[in-house]
Amino acid sequence: MRCLVLVFLIAAVVADLGRRCSELNITVDEDDSWPEPQTTARTRLRHSRHLDNQPAKLEVKDNHKPIFKDCAKYHPSVKEEQPIGTYVMTVEAVDRDPPDRGGSITYNFISTFNEKERFKVDPVTGIITTVDIFDHDEPAREKEVYITVRATDNGQPELDDACTIKIKIEDINDNQPVFDKVTYMESVPQDLPVGRPVMRISATDIDEGDNSIVRYQLDTNSPDQQYFYIDKDNGLIFLNRSIDKPAGYKFHLSAVVTDKGEPPLQSSMTLDIAVVESNKKPPSFTEVPREPIRLKESYANFTHPITILKAQSNIEDEDKLQFELVMGQTEQTNKQHTFVLEPDANTAYLKLGHRLDYERITDYTLTVRVLNNYRLAAETIIYIKIEDVNDNIPIFSEIRSGTVLENEPIGTPVMQVRAIDADATSANNQVTYALEDPTNSFDIDPLTGNITTRVMLDRENRSYYSVKVFATDNSESALIPKRNNTGQHVFLIEIADKNDNPPQFTQDTYVTTEVAESANINELVTQVAAIDNDTASVVTYSIISGNTYDAFSITNYTGEIRVKNPLDYENITSYTLDVRATDGIFDDYAKIIISVLNINDNPPVFVANYSKTIQEETEYNGCVVKVEAYDPDLTNRTADQGIVYSLIKQEQKEFLKINRSGCLELTKPLDRDPPLGFAHWQIFIMAVDQAGDRGSESLRSTTEVLLELTDINDNAPYLVNSQPVIWYENEPPGPIALLTARDNDSLENGPPFTFAINETLGRGLDYRTKFSITGDVLSSLVSFDRENIKEYNIPIAITDSGSPRLTGVSFLRVIIGDTNDNPMHGAHSNIFVYNFRTHTKPEHKNKKFIPQQIHLERWRSYGETPDTEIGRVYVKDPDDWDTADKDFMWLPSFEKRSPNFDVYRSNGMIIMKRGTPAGTYALTFNVTEQSRNVPFHSVVATVNVTVKDIPEKAVDNSGSIRFMNISAESFIIPEFDGLSKREKLHRRLAKIFNTSLDNVDVFSVITKNTNSDKFLDVRFSAHGSPYYTPEKLHVMVSNALNKIEEELKLKVYMVNINECLLEKVNCPDSCRNILNKSNLPASIYTNTTSFVGVTVYIDPDCQCMVPEAVCLNGGTPFADKCECPEGLTGPRCESTKIGFSGDGWAIYPPLQTCLQGRISLTVTTNTPDCLILYMGPLRASQFLRIADFISLELLEGHLVLMMNYGSGTTRINNSVITVSDGNPHLIEVTFTKTTIELFVDDCHFTSCMALGAPIGPSEHLNVNGPIFMGGVSVDLQEISDAFNWSYVPSNRNMIGCISNFTYNDQTYNLGMPSYHLNAVDTCTLSYMSGVMFFFHTNFIATVIACLVVLIALLLLVVVHKKRKDNWAEKELDDIRENIIAYEDEGGGEGDAGYDLHVLRQMFQPQPEGDNYMRGPVVVAPAAPDISNFLDDKKSILDRDSEICHHDDVRHYAYEGDGNTSGSLSSLASCTDDGDLKFNYLSTFGPRFRKLADMYGDSDEERAGPHEESWC
Repeated sequence: MRCLVLVFLIAAVVADLGRRCSELNITVDEDDSWPEPQTTARTRLRHSRHLDNQPAKLEVKDNHKPIFKDCAKYHPSVKEEQPIGTYVMTVEAVDRDPPDRGGSITYNFISTFNEKERFKVDPVTGIITTVDIFDHDEPAREKEVYITVRATDNGQPELDDACTIKIKIEDINDNQPVFDKVTYMESVPQDLPVGRPVMRISATDIDEGDNSIVRYQLDTNSPDQQYFYIDKDNGLIFLNRSIDKPAGYKFHLSAVVTDKGEPPLQSSMTLDIAVVESNKKPPSFTEVPREPIRLKESYANFTHPITILKAQSNIEDEDKLQFELVMGQTEQTNKQHTFVLEPDANTAYLKLGHRLDYERITDYTLTVRVLNNYRLAAETIIYIKIEDVNDNIPIFSEIRSGTVLENEPIGTPVMQVRAIDADATSANNQVTYALEDPTNSFDIDPLTGNITTRVMLDRENRSYYSVKVFATDNSESALIPKRNNTGQHVFLIEIADKNDNPPQFTQDTYVTTEVAESANINELVTQVAAIDNDTASVVTYSIISGNTYDAFSITNYTGEIRVKNPLDYENITSYTLDVRATDGIFDDYAKIIISVLNINDNPPVFVANYSKTIQEETEYNGCVVKVEAYDPDLTNRTADQGIVYSLIKQEQKEFLKINRSGCLELTKPLDRDPPLGFAHWQIFIMAVDQAGDRGSESLRSTTEVLLELTDINDNAPYLVNSQPVIWYENEPPGPIALLTARDNDSLENGPPFTFAINETLGRGLDYRTKFSITGDVLSSLVSFDRENIKEYNIPIAITDSGSPRLTGVSFLRVIIGDTNDNPMHGAHSNIFVYNFRTHTKPEHKNKKFIPQQIHLERWRSYGETPDTEIGRVYVKDPDDWDTADKDFMWLPSFEKRSPNFDVYRSNGMIIMKRGTPAGTYALTFNVTEQSRNVPFHSVVATVNVTVKDIPEKAVDNSGSIRFMNISAESFIIPEFDGLSKREKLHRRLAKIFNTSLDNVDVFSVITKNTNSDKFLDVRFSAHGSPYYTPEKLHVMVSNALNKIEEELKLKVYMVNINECLLEKVNCPDSCRNILNKSNLPASIYTNTTSFVGVTVYIDPDCQCMVPEAVCLNGGTPFADKCECPEGLTGPRCESTKIGFSGDGWAIYPPLQTCLQGRISLTVTTNTPDCLILYMGPLRASQFLRIADFISLELLEGHLVLMMNYGSGTTRINNSVITVSDGNPHLIEVTFTKTTIELFVDDCHFTSCMALGAPIGPSEHLNVNGPIFMGGVSVDLQEISDAFNWSYVPSNRNMIGCISNFTYNDQTYNLGMPSYHLNAVDTCTLSYMSGVMFFFHTNFIATVIACLVVLIALLLLVVVHKKRKDNWAEKELDDIRENIIAYEDEGGGEGDAGYDLHVLRQMFQPQPEGDNYMRGPVVVAPAAPDISNFLDDKKSILDRDSEICHHDDVRHYAYEGDGNTSGSLSSLASCTDDGDLKFNYLSTFGPRFRKLADMYGDSDEERAGPHEESWC
């Protein structure tokens, strides 16, 4: 029995032990060993305060290192030229740890700094693919690539292993054979025996193996192939049959070379073999190397011959030979001149030209050629083999550290090192490894480089080791005698820690400060920390209890406690959280106490909804309604809630107010009726807690009070009939309209209505005798005649049915409809038409550069104005609704009508046909009329149509004016003096521009209406020979604007219409004006006058400058640039210089509005005080107060920049650099919304740069005036006073030069200003004037005296010459820019010697018109030799027997209707003014511009070939 009990007891104990072991979660390593006692002991290292309520946990965790088991077996390869992503291989490493505790492996590459990525490894699968394309052949010669893959586990700490793999790059047949010569030309004697060699061809294939072996053959398609055959292996060509061709004959062969690759590749070459006489023999080599020459790659003797070659001429009495080392097309055939040949008579020495490198080229095939005097040649091939030497030191392929766990057994792998020896042969590149200190704690495998432990390591004693490794190759070094090459590197090996210490919180209990219940989500509350002595242990934190409503969260790795969900003091006032810290094996616990702070987070609550009914227009004393609200944050509802009430809608505060107690009172009676009243008033009231004095901390809520208003009769009714009402003349009395009315009061105070005619507002008309009202019907009492009165405004009194009754008066407009009851009479009318002619649409291959850039609407067509309605035939007729009774026909007949016009018979509208030429047309029409009241009759009506062509160049160069408060019809109707405002403007512009009326066009009149204003946009142009630029037109018009307004009795809103001028109206930032043109006309019709103009308008484009692809000044587009005449240096052939002499200026197109602007220019001057640049208003306008401007000037030699964006002037200056020193200075100005910067001479240091900021709210520079340079033509002081500028720009003119002006990198054409005074396109004259200004007065006096003497001598010579040639009998006129004077020996063609050189002299430009106006400067190309030109022409004419008689007239009317001048003789003979063509004058340069303007053709005609008119 006792034994049985003992058995049961033992079984119970075993069962209990099994249960306890299961609870302890004991794990066993793979070696099936039990956990060591120390591991079991770790379960007791918990804080004693938590032992009672926490389950026991035992875990044995070891961190094993991943290992590449097959690293040495990896021998991958990849073919060259394979696409990116090509599969290479798959690597695999194993780790004995479980996947979630150190057994998951990721792969990546180990590479050196800046190493190019050639492969990609999948971090999970280990699949390696290419990310680059490899080239096995020249020049890359990539035959093998080394990579090092690292496998890293997810243990604590992370451990890794590395494997270095050599990837072989395999060759493919991707290169065709290349012949070693570009051409083959040889000679063969006529008597050469059959079977003898003729020549050799050679080709090389840079591929490898069979891909590089080549075979030769001759193309059988060549007729000369039968004479030769070729050795397919060595390319030697032999004579196949006797030569039967004469000397000088050339055999033409084609040789083909093919490699043995798959697929095979081939190349072909043409061979020329010349036949020479039989006695001419080619040379032959007498001494050549028979075996390949072997050279070590370290061979570097550049003076000693490698081999000697000798040859003989084989020509009697001639032994002069010419040796040649043939340069092939590959490196193996001496493409890089690795070898050189030095000839000496019949001997040639082959020497080294460049250093050898076996790793690059292992062998060379050299072809040496020798020629004799008959150009007969012989060739030999020299083979050179390069032998490898040990000239490369092993280099470690990657630099990294290794890691091993402490207490690991001896022999544990640590890391693998790898060194690469770049020598190409195994005799020199085998590497072995050794440690510097073999007694160290590590061993290394001498062949694989694997480092292992040789002792048990303890991290607490030493945490890392520095191990120096030597890599030595296997042969004697060619670099260091008597030893092998050795490389070395020091590797860091870290000893990793094991997790054997528990974490411990720094406190048992954490008490935080109060957290407001309004705390933001994710707001930091506090931070806990647990310390773990194990460096490799990562401590994580979690909340295990007490987190009610999931109010808080803890960051896993930092211990930060943050708010996770909204807190509410009214629900929970404090929290006690239990948190745990664990390192994966051991845990610790702590408590956190968090108190919640009560804050004002509940808005007031209104206790009820409010509404009341009151009577409109009634005053009330006291509260209309009393509202009440409480604060939920206050627990005592009987205490003062601290709530303040207010009205929300601002417009209701005029009628209502509310006090602190919630009493809503009326301050004015409320209106119920439209348009400002409402039957129901919704009053929004806001309640704010905390007495409303806590700002954003106070909370608010709203409620509505509904006030319903009862109506009183306080509105009179009014008429709502559709107007006007039409009642035809001659109708018998009867009902006209049914009257309808409306009353804004309620229905109780509205209809039914009573209607009556009100006589008091009859304005002198007795409406009761003509109209009556019965009930709500208006009737006529008489018949009406429209010719007496066309319409009536009848005052109608309307009375409502309210109490008391109210009466209102409304007007009903009754138009008397027209009935044709009057005969018509003949009349005359005028129509003016501008026929807009555009250029043919250009076709340009080069889209970047076109000769002209024009912005067009998408629907615009090219060519002339299409068929256009230009106006109606006008007849005098009192009736004006009778067009349907009229018939309009041509006189004298339809068959004889004008071919350029048509007319609609039904309404008399005249149509001008497309292609109508310019001219004046008298049109006559027979107009017939017949109606019920008018018998059939006819009259004659005449229409004078004036058609004038307006070219596109005129529109592109037009000026514009925007007038105020006038219609287009009023602008073209003749006034009491017989002239319309358009004609008056036309005449005034001709006077302003000092030209004839024919040279001025006012061609566009278009209405421009806005929400607040009515404008009229007028465009005009003017020309001499070229059209004046818009800037010139606008400046001259601005100077005469007062006269224009006085004569036209109109107000001008703007000169130069600019839709970008008003900031942010059309564009938020950048803005430019686009000139849109259309050949669809803009027509204005009136009875006696009609005007058909051009549709032209300005559109804003919300972007900055768009570069124009135009070649200027005669430049020619070529590719993507311009080829420019000499002296024009701009990118688009701009002339980049302009010079001033102190009394002039030049203007240019204005800067466009850009978000960012950058101005750059170069200034050369000696003037210390002057204006360099100004752009701003030209006059003050009372309607358009745009004050923006920019000015750049010199003050005491230093730069001053002023900018005004429209709300204040910013003035900045550079006082460091003196600009007025006569040297060129680069000036840069940059400006944005917020900054203005000034730089001089590219100095961007703070000491020499000037900064500023715009003043006021304006953000952009919006200017309507042009850019002035060198001075201005307006009074800047007057403009400054008008705009109240705080600073006034200088009015002093500049002496000097401005060049290279750009705006946002766009170069300005400075040499061709839009308008100028005393400015030249060169810096020479102005600069010399500036220099002379500072010369000493004695020097100047000396120069003047010398000039006086020279002038006196010149006068004596001239007087003597005049007497000799009897000049006193000759009449001379000063024709200035034309022919001034010339010598004429006899007056006839035969002996006239013209001297026109004076025309080519540089002149100082003079003012044109008034004293401040001057035409545009023209860039002067090289001046033609006019004297020789005319002499040649005269000589041709003198020799022509059929030419007209030689004239000897010295004077003839040429320039100005009777003005006499020196004759051009044969130019004028036998021609009249109509026959002469002077368009060639435009090609003579700027000095002949005046002649070209007066006698030349238009710009369009000049574009064609030059014509010459001679007798």
